[in-house]
Amino acid sequence: MENNVPIVWVTGGPSSGKTTLSQNIVQKYGYKHVDINAMVEREIETESEQGNQFAATVNDAHVVPLGDIILMVESDIMGNRSGIRGFVIDGYPQNQADATLLEQRIGSPDLIIALDVGQETLDTRRSAQGARPSIAANVYQHNMQAILEQYGNKTMQIDGDRDAYAVFEEVIPNMELLDKRGESHISIAP
Repeated sequence: MENNVPIVWVTGGPSSGKTTLSQNIVQKYGYKHVDINAMVEREIETESEQGNQFAATVNDAHVVPLGDIILMVESDIMGNRSGIRGFVIDGYPQNQADATLLEQRIGSPDLIIALDVGQETLDTRRSAQGARPSIAANVYQHNMQAILEQYGNKTMQIDGDRDAYAVFEEVIPNMELLDKRGESHISIAP
């Protein structure tokens, strides 16, 4: 897919603050929020055959594979290209196969924001939300290791145990660089 606007991937374990961060980026920079989990939820609500398959996957505490929903993602992006300053892909990639698929079908990321959250924080947030069972923090970390190695020069690893404001403040300098359109170099602090 031809792309001439920045693409940001926001990854992290369940309840790590991905959607909140994505929404903050959208609000400040005018990017399009590509919320794949919301697409999955909408499909589940339709109770279509695919929606029922997604529901079974989610109820078993698994993530719907990106390959199962990539056509919806492409349709959402293609339908919103006009006047968009960039895209924030919320919650994906979940693994190396997802990263490859996103890069092939959507485009290479300009910035990856990986929210690291401890299991205790995840459990507290999930409990407070009354959320469905989910993958453990260590499973997320294992799945993401190859992505973090492959895209290390584009990846910000951020302590997601902090409040949403502190997390967003840490992201702003690199978002400002992306927003300048002429700048392609981002500064990833260790």
